[in-house]
Amino acid sequence: MRVVIASTTVPHINGGGRLIVEWTAAAMREHGHEVEEFYLPFPTSVRPDLSAVVGLRAMPFAGAGDRLVAIRWPAHLIRHENKATWFIHHYRQLFDLWDTPYRDVPANAEGIAYREALRRIDNLGLAESQSLFTNSLIVRDRVRQYNGLEAEPLFPPLGGDTSRFHQGPVGDYVFYPSRVTPIKRQLIAVEAMRYTTSGVRLVIAGKPEVAPYEHQLRAYVREHGLEDRVELRMGWLDEEDKISLLAGCLALAYLPVDEDSYGYPSLEASHSAKPIVTLTDAGGALEFVRDGVEGLVAEPDPRRLAEAFDRLYEDREETGRMGERSHARRAELNIAWPHVIDRLLGLGA
Repeated sequence: MRVVIASTTVPHINGGGRLIVEWTAAAMREHGHEVEEFYLPFPTSVRPDLSAVVGLRAMPFAGAGDRLVAIRWPAHLIRHENKATWFIHHYRQLFDLWDTPYRDVPANAEGIAYREALRRIDNLGLAESQSLFTNSLIVRDRVRQYNGLEAEPLFPPLGGDTSRFHQGPVGDYVFYPSRVTPIKRQLIAVEAMRYTTSGVRLVIAGKPEVAPYEHQLRAYVREHGLEDRVELRMGWLDEEDKISLLAGCLALAYLPVDEDSYGYPSLEASHSAKPIVTLTDAGGALEFVRDGVEGLVAEPDPRRLAEAFDRLYEDREETGRMGERSHARRAELNIAWPHVIDRLLGLGA
């Protein structure tokens, strides 16, 4: 089949939103399909202009290939006679993050009108899709809530050579690899280390998005004398270093604010047979992690998170068993490329 994968990208940022496209394209090619990737530059630092968003409707994609797969917002607005949309999130600042500090329009008549205009535009692109998928149950529920449409959850696997991930010994540190930004809540993990009573350590690794947040993390570590138990590896993390740190960790932490998926770090932990510690308001991570099964789920409070860290450290045997169940969870949820490709291309039930 001749396939076009259309998505958007933030220039010079190679994060999960781009990886899902590259990995999907690679998996389709491995299954014998001819795939073209098409990216629209769409920086998240600028509020979308309505005329630019609507202008996507005029892009000449009719007849381009046998199937168009639209992924990252707002690529689903591109028209094609055989379009599948794999919707990974809305323009979140206007919908699920509306009542949070991340909203980027005022909650007045003008802001509400802007949000309603984007909702109507979204409805158009989603409703005309021959197949509508989401990357999680939580995004499926948001599509139902904000757009009145039903979608099928289709969980994205890791791409590339996943055999590189391996299980090492149960270590003494909780590892949190992610871009360093307030919405990922590295700070609550650092705060939790004030209240731990065991010998557990914390390693945070990732590239800071904003300098003030990095400074806040470093200042907290310094002010509370946590230098010997909290390691901050700020900057791009080499893939081999990440794999090694995963293999030797006690558990992986993934603590975002109401995120739209379980996150690639959760899958990396699963491939490394490591448990995951997350929070009750983390969003999609809760679809992968069940408390006491594949990891621990704590209340979003530093003291409760500290208790989870200590529990993992103090009962290493159970921590190891949770890691094994984390490894098995992917098969339970059918997180596998053959299934994903068949559904996206309409080839299987």
